Amino acid sequence: MEAVNKVLRSGWISTGPVVREFEEEFRDFVGGGYPVAVNSATMGLMLSLAVACIGEGTQVITTPLTFAATLNAILAVGARPVFVDVDDHGNINPDLLDNMRELKGNVRGILPVHYTGAACDMQRLMAFAARHELKIIEDAAHAFGGEYVGPSQGNNVPGRRMKIGTIGDFTVFSFYANKNITCAEGGMVVAKRGEWAERIRSLSNQGMTDGAWNRYGSGPIRHYEVIHPGYKANMSDVQAAIGLTQLRRWDELKKKRSAIWNIYEDAFGWKEPGHSQHLFTIRVKNRDFFRKKLHEAGIGTGVHFNPLHLEPGFKFLGHKRGDFPNAEAIGDTTVSLPISTTMTEEDAKRVVEVAKQLREDLNAGV
Repeated sequence: MEAVNKVLRSGWISTGPVVREFEEEFRDFVGGGYPVAVNSATMGLMLSLAVACIGEGTQVITTPLTFAATLNAILAVGARPVFVDVDDHGNINPDLLDNMRELKGNVRGILPVHYTGAACDMQRLMAFAARHELKIIEDAAHAFGGEYVGPSQGNNVPGRRMKIGTIGDFTVFSFYANKNITCAEGGMVVAKRGEWAERIRSLSNQGMTDGAWNRYGSGPIRHYEVIHPGYKANMSDVQAAIGLTQLRRWDELKKKRSAIWNIYEDAFGWKEPGHSQHLFTIRVKNRDFFRKKLHEAGIGTGVHFNPLHLEPGFKFLGHKRGDFPNAEAIGDTTVSLPISTTMTEEDAKRVVEVAKQLREDLNAGV
């Protein structure tokens, strides 16, 4: 609140110096790339697709097990999704990609989703993309603070660890209200190349050469040009003030999340190495009844996700139940347990006590 009030009192509330400061510190946090703050991860995906020359008449490989924003961004730029089923972790299955010896249609990119915060097999995805000259746009809405851990090198030598945001051509983070850090609304694109980032920056500001801060807020007045059609997708200094404060407090926030996460892992099993600890999911029979009983006990849950090919709004894509069995099996049985920095360890232990007993009863057919 202090950071937001400081911005409000400054007299400059749109995109300005605080946004730039947020971008610079985000680059330090990730460890590379060229970050551009935007008003949502959805717009970040759209802008990344556009800069990757993915649009009308092109196709993008992605997963059906994701939030609608992933698919909406692809459709918004005029492209079409090529769904590939997921593995047991809920991420796009690289084995199925490797079986695609020839790509049909004008496939230009891969849009993998780091489902729940568990990193996709980026080594294999990057190899596949290189073979077929595809751009990789990572949907990292769940993956702030996460890492990709490569395969073991043998002789007990662990695989290489890489922060999410340093791997693909573009990585898009979400700062929506329920994410690991938030701006209330907002997102960040980390581009591999500086020229891509500058094009995203221009596209996010109606295709202009300069933002308002450069035109009016600092230094001599400069005339701008509109160099291409663009969008309205810039982040404000008000949003950035929230995000910057959260970023600087990440060690504290992560410690609180990890305390809850560790209790869940002890009870329900270990998640993937490098997990961002965003969503803790379990799978249960009779999922809707399970959620109802937890709700009656005062415990909120979520579903991430009903596969998009089964959603009525995407029926026009022509898919049906049975097309992506792994995604459907996860979608039918997955439950996300509550996790936030406002929870106590006692809260988490109560969730475990109620959920574990109920799941055991359901799985036993009681």
